[in-house]
Amino acid sequence: MDELDFAIIHSLEKARGASSATVRARTKVLDVRKPVIRGLAETLAKLVGKDGSAVYWGQFGTNRREGLFPTHVKNLASECTEEAFFALSEVAMEELRVKASEESFATGGHVCFFLYRVQSMSFLLVAMVKERGGMVLTDDMEPTEITEIDLSKLHQAARVNIDRYRAFLTTSGQDAGAVAAGPEDSTEKTYLCFINRKSQSDVAGYFVEALGCEKGVASGRTTKAVVTEIRNFVRSVPEIKDVAPAVRLAVIDYLQSLEDGSLVSLDKVVAVARNAVGVELEEHVAGLKDHLNSDGVQIPDEFPVSATALRTYTRISAKSSRWQISFENGALGVDDAEIIYDCVEKSLKLTQLPHEMIKKVEDTLAARAQLLSGASEG
Repeated sequence: MDELDFAIIHSLEKARGASSATVRARTKVLDVRKPVIRGLAETLAKLVGKDGSAVYWGQFGTNRREGLFPTHVKNLASECTEEAFFALSEVAMEELRVKASEESFATGGHVCFFLYRVQSMSFLLVAMVKERGGMVLTDDMEPTEITEIDLSKLHQAARVNIDRYRAFLTTSGQDAGAVAAGPEDSTEKTYLCFINRKSQSDVAGYFVEALGCEKGVASGRTTKAVVTEIRNFVRSVPEIKDVAPAVRLAVIDYLQSLEDGSLVSLDKVVAVARNAVGVELEEHVAGLKDHLNSDGVQIPDEFPVSATALRTYTRISAKSSRWQISFENGALGVDDAEIIYDCVEKSLKLTQLPHEMIKKVEDTLAARAQLLSGASEG
C-alpha cells in the first residue's frame, strides 16, 4: 500500500436469528496518519485473495437491486473527496442494515472502509471484521490496537478498482454501475472483486447483494486467459519452462473434456497443471493460483467453460507417406497468421518458424546445394 487516503469504521449490530439490525456509526473519518489505522488497512488489503478465501470477480448488478452504493462509488470516482467518501460509507451501512434484517442467519460486525493507492491505482475496500478479537476499538469506533486479524475474522469483503471503474464509466457512457452485456468472448469489465471464506456455504451473501455486486466474467475471455496465463507462468519459471507446452496441452485437454458452460474450479485447473509438471517439480507451481486469481489476470475461483473459446485449440492434423502436420485452429488464417492458407494454390505457408527448425531446414538444403551460399547466415 503506497498511500492511504481515507478510512472509517462503522458497526453493524445484529445477532444470529434476529429480525432486525442496527448501525453504530462514526461521525467523521479516521486520522490516516496514525500507524494503527494504516496497519489495519494494510492487513485487511493483504487478506483479500489470500489462500483460504475465494475471490470472485464481477461488476455492479443489472437486476435493478444494485441500490444506492454503486452511485456513490461513481461519485467518489469523479470527485475523490472526504465528503464523498463519508457519504459512501453511510449509504453502504444503510444498505447493509436493510439486507441483514431480511436474513435471519446473518450476523453483524465492524465494517471498515478504506480508500488507498497501490502503484498509482486507487482502490476502495469495504471489509467486515467479526467483532470478537482482531482489534480493539474505542466507543467512537477508532482502533487503538490490532491484536490479530486473519481469515477467520475477515467475514466478507468487496474491493473496487476505482481507476478501472472510472474507465468503464467513460467508455460505456453508463449513468450507473450496471455492466451491459457484450459478446461472449469480449474482455470483461471486471472492476470489482469480493471474497468469502471457503468454509461458508453462501457466496458473500447479503453483504454482496447490499453493495450491488454481481458475479460475472466473460466465459470466453476467462477460458482463453486460463490457457494463456498458465503457459506464461510456467514459461517464466526457469526450472519448469521446458514443460510449458505439455502443461498447456494438459489444461486444454481437461477443459475440452467438460461440457459447455460447466463450472470449473481454479483449484482443479491448478491441480491439472501441477500433475503435468510432475511430482519432482510441482513445488515450482506453488504461486500459480495466486497469479491466476490476481487483480491483473482476474481468473475467478470458479468460472464457466466456453466451448466456443476452446475451438481455437482444436487441432487440424494430416499426414502423407513423407510428412505429417498438426496445428491448432487458432494458428490458421488467410492473412497475417502463423499458418496461412492460399485458396488459389490450395497450399499452406508456415510463418514464424522456430529458430531450431529454420536451421535444420537450411542446413538440409545447403547440404543438397539447393541453398545459396550464406543464405542461412545471420
